[in-house]
Amino acid sequence: MTAGLATAVALGAVSSPGGASTSPIRSVVHFPAAGAALKFTNSCFWGVPYTEETRDIIWPDSHTGYWYTSDVVPAGGKIVLHGQFPHARFFSFTATSTLGVTRAYLYDVDIKADPGSTNPFMPGANRNAAQRSYTVTVVDEPDPGPGHRQQNVLYAGTAGQASGAGRLAVTARVYLPDRGRDWTGGVGVPTASYAAAGGTTTTGNAACAALGTQSGASNITNINQVLFPETKIEQLLAMSSSPTHPAVDPVQWYKYWTPQRLLEPYYAGTTLQSDIATLPTTGTGLGANPANGYVTAWLDRTIGPNPDGHNIAVLHGKLPTTPATYNGEAKMQGGTQLRYWSLCNNEGLASGKTTGPCLSDEEVPTDAQRDYTIVISLPQDRPANATDKCGVAWMNWGTTGDGFTRPTSTLLILRNLATTSTTPFTHSVQDISVPGTEKQVMGPYLPTATYTDKSQFQKLGCK
Repeated sequence: MTAGLATAVALGAVSSPGGASTSPIRSVVHFPAAGAALKFTNSCFWGVPYTEETRDIIWPDSHTGYWYTSDVVPAGGKIVLHGQFPHARFFSFTATSTLGVTRAYLYDVDIKADPGSTNPFMPGANRNAAQRSYTVTVVDEPDPGPGHRQQNVLYAGTAGQASGAGRLAVTARVYLPDRGRDWTGGVGVPTASYAAAGGTTTTGNAACAALGTQSGASNITNINQVLFPETKIEQLLAMSSSPTHPAVDPVQWYKYWTPQRLLEPYYAGTTLQSDIATLPTTGTGLGANPANGYVTAWLDRTIGPNPDGHNIAVLHGKLPTTPATYNGEAKMQGGTQLRYWSLCNNEGLASGKTTGPCLSDEEVPTDAQRDYTIVISLPQDRPANATDKCGVAWMNWGTTGDGFTRPTSTLLILRNLATTSTTPFTHSVQDISVPGTEKQVMGPYLPTATYTDKSQFQKLGCK
């Protein structure tokens, strides 16, 4: 272990400006390893939710349930969704193409509650309000832009394509349901009706038939296999002589810009290095949540002092402030830097699998300055002091590697979720505007990652 790592663990990885406390230390909670309960809705419009358990593709956050529907809305028609706001950290509707290209979205705080109801996601609102209904309309029209959008309307069309001429997709996301709640946040899925141009309204199976509905996890296109076939990844790995490629030491973080930009660490250090500048930084895809900003990093446990490859990764950083919700807190806290934060380890581009429970903000112990330490290791390599009691969070490295030819690697994805209800926070992933400035912009909120092994970490004792 380097002297720098030992000092960081012993003294706290990062100091807040001026050494002042940024927030009180709150209780650490732990979510069920298998996520929220799965209840079948018998809804032809939503089907089985897309989660890490039901269909592990496109790197789902293990604390999130995604309700998915794909439909063709005949010209002049609309889909009307009646539902209740879930008991959860975050909720949204996103309209995309069937290949996951974002068209429009409605965050929870953007949805006006029905008369007599409360939107529990508004800062200071009663999170446990009994009356919590909303109505959202989905139209096959392109997003008209700020200042021209109607309240509670999701614009699922695309410019240049006539209404009803193509299939659209809508995803309802529920992030971190409260303790004991299912993937609907304990309120069930919204009911869907189809209102035709002539005024006829249908519900249930009749509505699904009119819309040609294809719903649920099984109907989501595995876009990773389309964009990143194993033959392509194999060619890129062959361009480097490093057995840990694309993982490097020191660990390198990359902001997610576009699917094509995910190839940057594969290009780095090879004859394609100069092509990195040509990779696009504008666009969307992979069904990305527009509220999220992501940074990624590759690790490999053969890097470090243990000659048998049983090394561990130690992450140090500062945790942004987020509202506590898992224990059913009575009020939605406002004025936080983010709405949600998580760290997940995953297989690579050809696979797109999340390899185990993610760590969410409420699961990570911090000190008074919100500094944290996270150990990532195999279970047998977990240090005895990698516990909540010692102020250290732990994540299972897993043994599936990149899901292809790198069994000792893992792909980290760090999520920052912000909405219009969060305060301006200039160190978020979203504030990175130029590739390569991740550390410059995020500062202490971008974790450092260092390799060591179990025995050396245990020598640091318990703080």
